[in-house]
Amino acid sequence: MKHLTIWHTNDIHSHLEHWPRIFAFLKGKKLAAQKKQEQALFFDIGDFIDRVHPLTEGTYGKANIDLLNQVPYDAVTIGNNEGLTLSHQHLDQLYENALFPVVCCNLYLDKKKTKRPSWLKPFVLQEVEDKKIALIGATAPFSEYYTALDWEISEPIAAIHEQIRHLPESVDAIVLLSHLGLPTDKEIAMTIPEIDVILGSHTHHLLENGEIIGNTLLAAAGRWGEYLGKVELVFAETGKIIAKTATTFKTADLPEPTDENNQIAGFFTKGKSQLSEKVVALPKKLEHNWFGDSQIADLFHVAACEWAKADSFLTNAGIYMTDLGPGTVTAFDIHQLLPHPLNLIVLTMNGLELEVLIQEIHRKQAELLHFPLKGFGFRGQVFGKIQLKRASFDQEKALALWDNERIAIDKTYRIVTHDTFVYAPFFPIIKEIKQKEVYAPELLRDILTWKLKAIYG
Repeated sequence: MKHLTIWHTNDIHSHLEHWPRIFAFLKGKKLAAQKKQEQALFFDIGDFIDRVHPLTEGTYGKANIDLLNQVPYDAVTIGNNEGLTLSHQHLDQLYENALFPVVCCNLYLDKKKTKRPSWLKPFVLQEVEDKKIALIGATAPFSEYYTALDWEISEPIAAIHEQIRHLPESVDAIVLLSHLGLPTDKEIAMTIPEIDVILGSHTHHLLENGEIIGNTLLAAAGRWGEYLGKVELVFAETGKIIAKTATTFKTADLPEPTDENNQIAGFFTKGKSQLSEKVVALPKKLEHNWFGDSQIADLFHVAACEWAKADSFLTNAGIYMTDLGPGTVTAFDIHQLLPHPLNLIVLTMNGLELEVLIQEIHRKQAELLHFPLKGFGFRGQVFGKIQLKRASFDQEKALALWDNERIAIDKTYRIVTHDTFVYAPFFPIIKEIKQKEVYAPELLRDILTWKLKAIYG
């Protein structure tokens, strides 16, 4: 019998406070395997980067790739944070110094879905002694975003089927690097039994000891680098897999490197240095307020409406994290104010839809004010006040108003918002609005930077 060990990480999201332990542990496992001539492979399943961290922001993710190189990993796939929060150019350059292949079968350059960037492979074959391991990668199909960024994305399950059809018959095991989420992984396990192991991510699920569905082992290591995973495959002399198991390790329980705190501080300091360039000088402080109106919220409302030619900006005041100024404002200051990897999205709606939206906001305002929102692109602490200027609700008459008047049912309104409101289930009417325009690659902080320069030059 022969053994193969797979070590995997996913959805670290630039939580580099966990990286010193993860790196020391994985590097130790790689060196030990080499010394004992044992077989081990190391994979990351996407969302390793997150522009919330100043080092990732300042290097457009390239510093993260340097960290993966130090292990080095044997292959990675891309997550939505790699694919959607970088411009086309920056994603195209992200892996130019990578020491490992990037595997994803459903991302393309053209609408016909025939061309891929030179750095991307739909599958790779890993030779491990006399065993041939096929790695297929796939990422979540956020079509509107990829199109806005001049990429094309395809439905992943069909794309995976197609790649399996192209694999040589001599493959001993098929491993899927899936940035698709647990529900999709389960569907794949039931419909594509040729896959031996699915290493999962995207929905931040933790499968402490894996899960077997049919012939397939599902494994996943949670989120933020709080865990890492191990899969062991046992092959018979005939080459057939006769056993497969999954285990996870809690990062907090791993040995602490002696210089851990210095490493963590160093990541932040280096990132801050990368973002030290002056943007503007403010004559007075611009204040933020999570639970009410503020100077920063007013300024950004104007900026968002101008950028997207919209009638109003729907947001939560919790997105504004700090004050600005007075005096010199750097790119780092703006990053700390708006650390979220969020894009503007315009909702084109009729008057009836706008009425329903305003009613939903009225019902949810008190409930959401102190809500500790996590995910959906939001990187703050609490949701805060819902802000939609020009809209109001007459409680006595139970009537939604626009500019203090009844809403024209047959009129069209352009409401600009961001990812949080489109993908989080706070206001169901937003899911029903068919016409949505994504503004990319600019993040909220890029639009604020543009407006500050326009005003304060």
